[in-house]
Amino acid sequence: MIRLLVIEDHPVIVNGLRNILRPSRDGIEITGFVQNPDEAVEKIDPGSFDIVLLDLWLHKDHPPLENVKKLKSAFPEKPIVIFTSEDTYMWKRKMFEAGVKAYLLKSAEKPEIKVTLEKVAEGQTIFEGIIEQKFVAQKLSVSDSAKHLLTENQIEIVKMLSNGMTQQKIADSKKTTLSNIEKTIKHIRDTVDAKNNTELMRILVERGII
Repeated sequence: MIRLLVIEDHPVIVNGLRNILRPSRDGIEITGFVQNPDEAVEKIDPGSFDIVLLDLWLHKDHPPLENVKKLKSAFPEKPIVIFTSEDTYMWKRKMFEAGVKAYLLKSAEKPEIKVTLEKVAEGQTIFEGIIEQKFVAQKLSVSDSAKHLLTENQIEIVKMLSNGMTQQKIADSKKTTLSNIEKTIKHIRDTVDAKNNTELMRILVERGII
């Protein structure tokens, strides 16, 4: 039996998982449910679960990378599987590099969820499009890297943007105006020939900047 600790701030998602994953039929049971990693650390017995199923986007006070770091510190022997609607290469790569074992979309059908959890329970790492590509960024030469084109301040700004911060929050953090941040991000897009912020993030991920 695979025992799941689900960390999700929408109970309807947990109820949906309980409906499709039946312990007697599928060998998978939800033995714990909390809404954030802090609750998991405070309330959950490590002996009560085998795998953490973690929503990528929880409350704004619980950013994804910090959530993974906190869970790995509290439950170092427990594999983490992300369960999210965020289908981007950037976040898959970030989670892979953070030590997450698999990345499942909430749109996945039961067979995919079941097989992924079974493989993780066996010790495998499942990241479609990440492991197979061996990180495109590693294949790019240093001379092609945007690091030679961007300043440290610009790199810091795009890293904040990639972590989900709004441009206004970036401006507040950098103690500058929203207009300045917007101009800086536009300049960065022009520098790497990106049409929009989504393409900008993809280019910088591929070049190993973020």
